[in-house]
Amino acid sequence: MLLRNKLQSFNLSRDLTQEKQWGNSPYSHTDLPRLRKGLVSAQFWSVYVPCEAQYMNTVQLLLEQIDAIKRLLTASPKETTLVTSSTDIMKEFGCGRVSSLLGVEGGHGLGNSMGVLRALYDLGVRYVTLTHKCHTPWAECSEDDSGEGPNAHGLTIYGKKMVVEMNRLGMMVDLSHSSANTARDVLATSLAPVIFSHSAARTLCDIDRNVPDDILSALADNGGLVMVSFYSDFLTCGKPAAISDVIAHINHVRTMAGVDHVGLGAGYDGVNKTPQGLDDASHYPELFAELLQDPSWSIKDLKKLAGLNLLRVFGEVEKVRDRMSADAPSEEIIPIHDIDSRWPCRYKFASLEDAART
Repeated sequence: MLLRNKLQSFNLSRDLTQEKQWGNSPYSHTDLPRLRKGLVSAQFWSVYVPCEAQYMNTVQLLLEQIDAIKRLLTASPKETTLVTSSTDIMKEFGCGRVSSLLGVEGGHGLGNSMGVLRALYDLGVRYVTLTHKCHTPWAECSEDDSGEGPNAHGLTIYGKKMVVEMNRLGMMVDLSHSSANTARDVLATSLAPVIFSHSAARTLCDIDRNVPDDILSALADNGGLVMVSFYSDFLTCGKPAAISDVIAHINHVRTMAGVDHVGLGAGYDGVNKTPQGLDDASHYPELFAELLQDPSWSIKDLKKLAGLNLLRVFGEVEKVRDRMSADAPSEEIIPIHDIDSRWPCRYKFASLEDAART
């Protein structure tokens, strides 16, 4: 956003800590040198537009963000490349390049459209966070107290159909930012494992943004994954955080859901408060050095935490897609009464005859 998508003077291969604009920013934690130092082999880039754009030009803004990320990656072809499958990640791991993946953070970016969802998949997007800090007409988020929520607590009927269409496509369903009701509805609806891409445990930090224990337990039955955030406000409810706080949340998720259902979702570049010792993407080895001192964590378990759990979930989502390959794309349209009062500036067909002419 600082560059307004003008990237000619920007290079992700540079050490941004040495550049004033980025080195002094509390939101700058990632570049390719730091990813290499942190031994990161796969990175999701979050495609995000503000909630204020909902019912306006959100789809256009989202497409422009995808374009910007793709141009950013193209500028460093020897060091990173866009991948779209679990097998691609392993292939690039063998080549030594960082696998870059796209995820859309906030279902408001879909414009309430199955067609937009499919187009985003075709562009390489592989997860969608159902909500951000705002409700959509079909899904309830955890953080909007405006009273203008969706037409049902949790998922509406259309929201459930959106989740099944994501299953059919092979798009991972991300429940970070979703309300507990939405998460429960998704777990009862989804045919594939789900993820929380950057969340923490509510038992250790009692905020709506974090995951309660009953959902952590249910996640094991779904086969899904909580990727623990490094944002201090999620870990310690606003107090300064340390590596030990991250480990406490990791251990709680492991206790409630099992070691196969916990991963890392730091949220670097999207947060401004990180734990001491995990200041940026170069510090992952420090986290694993601490965990190695805990005899309850085996090398096999640490490999799962580091990425094998995500690869398993990604692969299972692809298997569900393959099993549903004979299913036709959903032609469901969100009910007009769900959006009519909030989306006045849109083209309406005057009659069925007008619609047929398109």
